[in-house]
Amino acid sequence: MTLNPKYEMLAKRVALFKGISPDDVGKIIARGLVMTMEKGNTIFYKGTTGNQMFVILAGKVSLFDGPKHLADLRTGDMFGEMALINNEPRSATAVAAESTQLFILSETFFQKLMTKRVAITMLLNIIGTMSTRLQSMNRRLLELRQENPPS
Repeated sequence: MTLNPKYEMLAKRVALFKGISPDDVGKIIARGLVMTMEKGNTIFYKGTTGNQMFVILAGKVSLFDGPKHLADLRTGDMFGEMALINNEPRSATAVAAESTQLFILSETFFQKLMTKRVAITMLLNIIGTMSTRLQSMNRRLLELRQENPPS
């Protein structure tokens, strides 16, 4: 079987696919839902609930809390994973900052379409990403406390 070079690139570049073979990445993409969002289109709104997370296959997504810009995410980044894990309302609004191709993963996808080995690897990758984000936020909070000590 000849591997699609795109799957090899995704296996290396997308944190969600870390430790998953390019062949399995190809199977995951083939079984999942891929959608293109045009620049300016809202992917989801803060406060809504959902059971899907997204992986940026190409393009850029901006996250907002009301008018406040929180972050820009690019090819290889994932977002919306907390909805998949804890079914809480979305903590930000996600908007396509340019034409963006997204891979959508739902709870059903994990339960029905993948082997347990691949599903567990992907879930561990999600947990790793969430942990990294939490550590980054903790560092930022510490910096803010040092800049503005309590009176």
